[in-house]
Amino acid sequence: MPQITDIKPQKRKQRFNVYVDERFAFAVSAEALAKAGLKTNQEIPEEKIEELTKEDDFVKIYERVLKFFSFRPRSEKELRDWFRKKQIGEETQKLIYQKLRNLGYLDDEEFAKWWIEQRTTFRPSGLRLLTLELRQKGISKDLIAKLLNCHIVKDKEVELARKVAGKKLKLLKHLSDLELRQKLTAALIRRGFSFEVAKKVVDEIKSSSL
Repeated sequence: MPQITDIKPQKRKQRFNVYVDERFAFAVSAEALAKAGLKTNQEIPEEKIEELTKEDDFVKIYERVLKFFSFRPRSEKELRDWFRKKQIGEETQKLIYQKLRNLGYLDDEEFAKWWIEQRTTFRPSGLRLLTLELRQKGISKDLIAKLLNCHIVKDKEVELARKVAGKKLKLLKHLSDLELRQKLTAALIRRGFSFEVAKKVVDEIKSSSL
């Protein structure tokens, strides 16, 4: 039977390289090492080596996923795309999905609420752009409709459009009345506001400048 001939700490904290029959066999965390009760000169079945190798592969991938989530919340689609890009196996994907859901890290509704809050606070956008962005993140149409109706009613959208227009106005004051109206309207539409909302806000600005 194979025998553990050495266990050496890695430069990374709390990780160890395990050598079997004088050759590197696998790496484990300090927790896994203690849990398995691994020691030098101990015999270890091939099945146990395979089990510990798979377990460590899972831990390393899970740590990478947590790093991916550390920058900001993620939608399920974003995680699926990450798995595809990194060529992660289906079995590992399922285990990570389940673990993240249990921990509350993977929840499309909470993600969508966060996205809406970020956009309305730091980068005001209209309903059309918000809808497009959320759809690109894999959020369902029904959930988008539910959240946007709850978070952004018509008056709120107009208020956001006013904020955007106010910033743009400083850069467009030198233009003629017609050019100002056209460029300000176009800028609001590019930010996802409807033509009706854009026109309302531009009309307000022009009326206040009279």
